[in-house]
Amino acid sequence: MEQTETIPQVIVRQASIWGRLATTAVAHMTEHLYVGIITVVLPLMATSLGLTMAQVGLLVSARSLVAGLSNIPSGLLADSAKSRSLFLGICLVLIGLSSFLMSFAPDFWMLMILMAVGAIGAGAFHPQSLAILSSAYRERRALAVGVHDSSGNLGEVLAPLTIGTLLTYMDWRTTLQIWAVPGLVIGLCYALFCVETNSTPISRSGLKRSLWEGVLTNRTVFAMLLISVFRTMGQTALLAFLPLYLTLELKLPVGLMGIYVSVVFLFAGIAPSLSGWISDRLGRAPLMIAGSALAAISIAVIPYLAPGPALAVGCAAVGTMLWALRPVVFAAAMEAAPPQLAGSLVGFLFTGNMGLSAIAPIVTGFVADGYGLSNALHFVGLFPFLACLVSLGAMISLRGPRS
Repeated sequence: MEQTETIPQVIVRQASIWGRLATTAVAHMTEHLYVGIITVVLPLMATSLGLTMAQVGLLVSARSLVAGLSNIPSGLLADSAKSRSLFLGICLVLIGLSSFLMSFAPDFWMLMILMAVGAIGAGAFHPQSLAILSSAYRERRALAVGVHDSSGNLGEVLAPLTIGTLLTYMDWRTTLQIWAVPGLVIGLCYALFCVETNSTPISRSGLKRSLWEGVLTNRTVFAMLLISVFRTMGQTALLAFLPLYLTLELKLPVGLMGIYVSVVFLFAGIAPSLSGWISDRLGRAPLMIAGSALAAISIAVIPYLAPGPALAVGCAAVGTMLWALRPVVFAAAMEAAPPQLAGSLVGFLFTGNMGLSAIAPIVTGFVADGYGLSNALHFVGLFPFLACLVSLGAMISLRGPRS
């Protein structure tokens, strides 16, 4: 005789199903809180320590480089280790520890070393977290990745507001010491209490062979890498030149410019969860094609919008379309590769994104110098358009029950 579940049993079962996603989302939000160190605290550190602009630029570039290089070994570790939750917790602890130690940095070189410690944790985080979610939510990968992305974007929204408030009442060194607490606490809690076991760890010899056959020579994965890189190039260039366009071309006050950029981030935070949920039902290819095309159009239209509601809607559309693509692309790549290689795949994608997307702001800067900021935004729209073309070319290989 079939036993009917009681309401408390249903609640417990649903909590166990979605608990992993909730805790990992909180961990991802915590990881992104530390972006505020770069955006808000770094100018104060530079002034206090007497750093030149070249030294500030070197700090940011070095952090990005270290974070990018950390992705591949972290991905390999995620696929071969039995306890990925432990390593994810360690990543957060490294970020929090970096924040605490940076508060004591006496000069530029020590600050760079201590910032690199946090960059290792930030770069190594995503292969662990996305491998955990890919394994736990095989039938809802895009939704899981979308919630993961949205939580990270929420962290980026909260960080400047919270750190800015702290800096109103205390110096930057004390602020960094307080800001170390979330990483240390959430990292330890995740490592100790959110235990996740990798049921299919791969041996080193098997990992090398599987990585070559399942990722590096996989044509569909390569197509997803191209789409992801073009999307990230558009995002990186947009975030660099949209504020410049708003302040230098439209002559908007800095505060008003910040509101428009906040609109972009607000909708960027909402979109990934929604697009992930939709793509789990309608398929990956249609959303990649439509989303990248609409992202290109949204960016290209921005220079034709007058300040006010029209420009706000345009910023909302850009945030929605451009950021909605990532969970769909990552889910499609994960489905094209062997499931036991999720960590290595994420490391491969993130390394490509962080390495190649650095080209976009440089090239866009030359366009802006030669043809103006309005045309530079038109140029930025070419990146998601290229993603659309690659999506069209990859559509045949993505056909199947979930596309």
